[in-house]
Amino acid sequence: MLKNKNFIITILTVAIPLLMQLFFIRYVSYNVDKAMYGDFVLLQTLIVALSYIFLQIPSQAYNRFYNTAKDKIAFVNEFRTLLIFINIASIGIIYIYGLAMGKFSYEVLGLIFIYFVILNNYTFNQQIFLLNLERKKYFILKTLEAMSKFLFPILFYIYFQSLEAFLYGLVCGYLISFLFILTYLKDYKFKYIVNIENLKKYFLFAYPILFVSIFSWGISFSDRYFIDYYMSSQDVALYAILAQVAGMGQVIGQVYSMYVNPKVLKYYEEDKLLALAYLKKSIIILSIIFLALGLVAYLLPIPIYELLLKPEVITNSYYFNTFIILVIGIFFTLIQTALSMYLTLFKKLDILAYIYVVAFSVNLIGNIFIKEYGIIAAAIATFLAYFIILLLQLIYIVSPEKPKISLF
Repeated sequence: MLKNKNFIITILTVAIPLLMQLFFIRYVSYNVDKAMYGDFVLLQTLIVALSYIFLQIPSQAYNRFYNTAKDKIAFVNEFRTLLIFINIASIGIIYIYGLAMGKFSYEVLGLIFIYFVILNNYTFNQQIFLLNLERKKYFILKTLEAMSKFLFPILFYIYFQSLEAFLYGLVCGYLISFLFILTYLKDYKFKYIVNIENLKKYFLFAYPILFVSIFSWGISFSDRYFIDYYMSSQDVALYAILAQVAGMGQVIGQVYSMYVNPKVLKYYEEDKLLALAYLKKSIIILSIIFLALGLVAYLLPIPIYELLLKPEVITNSYYFNTFIILVIGIFFTLIQTALSMYLTLFKKLDILAYIYVVAFSVNLIGNIFIKEYGIIAAAIATFLAYFIILLLQLIYIVSPEKPKISLF
């Protein structure tokens, strides 16, 4: 009974933010100036890059070692302290980015910095409740986050009609959410803690993920800058909207990661064989679901897509084919991400880094063809990259010399 209740809460944790995201996509597709939204996408891509560069190492270590920590409060505060230095370091990168792009005001760059600071603090503190399997609290926090990402920017844009309005919406939404999460953190009082030995342990475990993160960002988001360079901000906006609709498949991935990953990590500290068996079963089920959803996406009547996308976009065969390729790419992305848990458990993130180097190189070459073939080249390049990652991970896992999950 309790398991079913937890699963239902997990579904709602994904479903309610999804509804807000659908509303956001619909509004942007039909009502927002595409050149302005293209610039907003580029700034969001910068935030993702900062998160990948600065937060992936602590995030991986945080998730991996949380269940092994005897003093959870001290453990959490080690990472909170680390965030202070991360936030300071981000100032320089945001400033250099502004100079390089040459089209964003200091107000915009300042808002981006404030947004990044609130976002990473909110995200880290939010993980406490997921890893403790406090799913009700996590559900409330994810709902507040969705409001911050999807509803507040639109509300501000309706009144002020500008790029700055979108950013003020994000900042205000996340600030309200952060103030709310503080009410849940009464038992986790902040204390400045720097434990050099622990930091070394976390770094040695997770440093390969920095390379994975950089290459992952390149595969998933660098195409926006290629499109902006070879084409225009309007094309960036169009590609981003198609990618967001295609990204609806991530709903299953989010349910999977919220429900399966914490259990795998917890099981692994208690019974390694049980954890690996559970992981194997979960990945197989996930793959079957994605195969079915891919067929549904291709066969779905066009008028249904018109609920989110303008008819002149989705009825165009070029854009529809781009969309389908993005859908398939999303599914490969999520399956290979689920599979990478194996490498996390066995502390083989260095292998993942080598795999991502190969995939990133393929993606980079593919993005060059955007100049000749347009945004469909970006979709194909991303799909090929994630297919290669999945294939190379499978080859490594089934290799007889390595500890493995029996997938076949």
